[in-house]
Amino acid sequence: MKTHAAAILVTLFLLTAGAVEAAGLQPFVAEFTVKYSFLSAGKTRLELKRDPAPGRWVMETRGDASFPASLVVSGTLVQTSWFEVADGGVQPLRFRFDDASETEQEDIALDFDWQGARATGNAKGKVVDAALLPHTQDPVSYQFAMMFALQNGREPGQLPMLDGPKIKVYDHTFLRKERIKTAAGTFDTVVYKSSREGSDRETHMWLAPSLGYFTVQVEQYRKGKRLFAMYLQKYRPGD
Repeated sequence: MKTHAAAILVTLFLLTAGAVEAAGLQPFVAEFTVKYSFLSAGKTRLELKRDPAPGRWVMETRGDASFPASLVVSGTLVQTSWFEVADGGVQPLRFRFDDASETEQEDIALDFDWQGARATGNAKGKVVDAALLPHTQDPVSYQFAMMFALQNGREPGQLPMLDGPKIKVYDHTFLRKERIKTAAGTFDTVVYKSSREGSDRETHMWLAPSLGYFTVQVEQYRKGKRLFAMYLQKYRPGD
């Protein structure tokens, strides 16, 4: 269950892309309810802020588990990414994940060196020293890169992502257009599927073009069975 809770947060990073607009990034705060199968798994708060360094941003997600998930996941799971938009794309600089346990065995700390084209650090007890592929993302900056492409008239296509010792490449496929109702309002959306070769999991994302392709709903499946669902409850511009 603890691993599943961490996976929820990784997937939730796909939800923040509405802050990417043609005029540039805009700070925001968003709240989502999370379900594991058909049970409530808690709430998650996402906040995009400007970094003190010019042209850089900080994205933080904090997830609090509800009963019964709180029986196996105590505390608040936190993931943070520092990134910048450079050369027409998104480049991660640092990524941190704290799984809310007393040990650091499941934590992740990654640093990206784009001049040297390498990422180093630790992930769940394993040393990371990986050669970066072009446009490699961390689990948070990944969704900004995907939506940045859509908002600039491009398909997301393939995106490499690093959350451990090895880089994983995700494919994105357009599924359909759909109008859905959420606690934050009713939206016309485009639905995309994110999947990876060799994995039996896939993620479906409902993106609202009227909100700059902000994702208003996400569902993750394994072998056709729904594992997680995330629903937008609130959204407001940040400071």
